[in-house]
Amino acid sequence: MKILGENGIGKFLKVFLQICFWGGIVLLIALPLIAQIAKVHLNASIYVIYPNGIVLLVIVKQFIGQFDSLENKNPFCIENSKRLKNCCIASLVETVLLIIDLLYMIFLAKSDDIFVLLVMIFMIILFIGVSIAFYILSELIKQATEYKNENDLTI
Repeated sequence: MKILGENGIGKFLKVFLQICFWGGIVLLIALPLIAQIAKVHLNASIYVIYPNGIVLLVIVKQFIGQFDSLENKNPFCIENSKRLKNCCIASLVETVLLIIDLLYMIFLAKSDDIFVLLVMIFMIILFIGVSIAFYILSELIKQATEYKNENDLTI
């Protein structure tokens, strides 16, 4: 299966991520209207949904840039390392937002739904791991780019 270039899987994933990105923006904009039609009162939930949604859109946008470089047959470049670091930071921000959400649910909303609390804890642990993985991948791409540039100079 071809990964790089115009007809590679990277092109397909880039289009899929662009649909997700623009669909996410439309969903965030239309959310109050959708909630009103469905007769759902968002109240304080709106302060949770929007920051989380924006952070996740930032991560998707960074991945669109990653797949651009695959399409251009240039996966090892400093821009990709920077994009992965941006994803790392966004994942840490998401972790902080999820911790705030969890504390809100426990202390202010007095939620006793153990399933929701366990899912929140799982999401916090997951995004910490994702953030670490993004950082490691960023450093890996940075090293690969340096080696590639050194080899290009010797040839």
